[in-house]
Amino acid sequence: MSHNDHRDELGTGLTILSFCIPLAGAIVYFSKKDTQPNSARSACHAALWGLGIGLVLNILMTVAGGV
Repeated sequence: MSHNDHRDELGTGLTILSFCIPLAGAIVYFSKKDTQPNSARSACHAALWGLGIGLVLNILMTVAGGV
């Protein structure tokens, strides 16, 4: 299977879901990693970005609340 296959692209809805709910991104990653590696990688990246941004926002809110 070619890695440039158009069927191996993660849809916008699943990308947004993976970003907003990183656990869902992990589930999408593990369910697609063997059959659609590009989709799995996109879900993983979106989940990691969502997790990182959520963590930074949480830290900023905690610091701002303590002032």
